[in-house]
Amino acid sequence: MIYDIAPLEGAGPGDISLFSSARYLDVLKFSRARAIIVGKDAAHRLADHPAWRVLVDNPRLAFAQVGQLFYPPVPLEPAIDVTARVHPDAQIGVGSRIEAGAIIGNKVEIGERCHVGFNAVLSDGVKLGSECRIGANVCISHAVLGERITVDTGSIIGAAGFGFVPTGHGLTRMLQLGRVLIGDDVQIGANCAIDRGATGDTVIGAGTVLDNLVHIAHNVSLGRNCIICAQVGIAGSTVAGEGVMMGGQVGVADHLMIGKRAQIAAKAGVVRDVVPGSVVGGFPAMAIKAWHRQTIGLARLFRPKQSDRTE
Repeated sequence: MIYDIAPLEGAGPGDISLFSSARYLDVLKFSRARAIIVGKDAAHRLADHPAWRVLVDNPRLAFAQVGQLFYPPVPLEPAIDVTARVHPDAQIGVGSRIEAGAIIGNKVEIGERCHVGFNAVLSDGVKLGSECRIGANVCISHAVLGERITVDTGSIIGAAGFGFVPTGHGLTRMLQLGRVLIGDDVQIGANCAIDRGATGDTVIGAGTVLDNLVHIAHNVSLGRNCIICAQVGIAGSTVAGEGVMMGGQVGVADHLMIGKRAQIAAKAGVVRDVVPGSVVGGFPAMAIKAWHRQTIGLARLFRPKQSDRTE
């Protein structure tokens, strides 16, 4: 019998674990897991291990699916807390739950089986599709969300974008009249900020995932199934195609085109368009191989003297 999932180093004789990288060979030797999920191409790595081998094409995917079997979502108990403030003209779908302190504005539409967390605010006119999960202290305005969307704690969707015109008397703010449109199955991490459009809309494509602390500026458009890691900032009116991946702390300038399935390495600074399917890194961002050559060349150029190494 298998009773739980666990990492290789912490697994016991009743657990199933995952081996997906040769970096964990040393850990694998001492693992007490009863069963180990492993890719078919790496099955030989477990030849001397007593655990049962579960051979699959994609071990990480299989491990995620097994984890969902052991820990299925907790069923939602429909209710509206007595301390929640729900406008009389708001529509709450069947099977939804509104937690304490939540504020639901005028003409808000919430689909079936949604969960709105503690102290969350849905401002006038916001629309949620069915089975959305809105975390505690989330604020949403000027937005239309699709189905099965998750927004984690503290995120702000629909705030005014950062647009100003300098004058002789200070700064005049540009009007922010657009919305935020979010497709189905999007996951938004904690403490993200997605600004509404200035005149058009800010768009997050279906299936896209935002890590914690991501900022999406006004009129940005992200395609389907993008992966945006923590602390990325994308400036206004930039368009990213389907399947774009951005590593942590990437900065993207405004009004750029990021081609579909492009990959941008962590901490890169993107100041010009990125060709579809390319892999870039560094600042300013360039082809990843060119960046590596540049980094190696600089390291050789400024190699420390023998006297520096002995100090």
